[in-house]
Amino acid sequence: MDTTTQKVVYKRILLKLSGEALLGQDSFGINNNELAQLATQIVKVAKLGVQVGIVIGGGNLFRGATLTNGIVSRITA
Repeated sequence: MDTTTQKVVYKRILLKLSGEALLGQDSFGINNNELAQLATQIVKVAKLGVQVGIVIGGGNLFRGATLTNGIVSRITA
């Protein structure tokens, strides 16, 4: 992305990433290489003057259904 010729359409964006986007080749958790690549791309967008809000899902780390073991309510999980 060439940041010198890009025009900004939106001043603020909300980026929703699934937890699976951070897996890379791994089957669980967060892959450091994937995280670094995404961070690099987000920094480029921010350098254009765009305010970036980020929401990251955590389904690859835990699922609410698996936490409903009697200790945590299903709604809280």
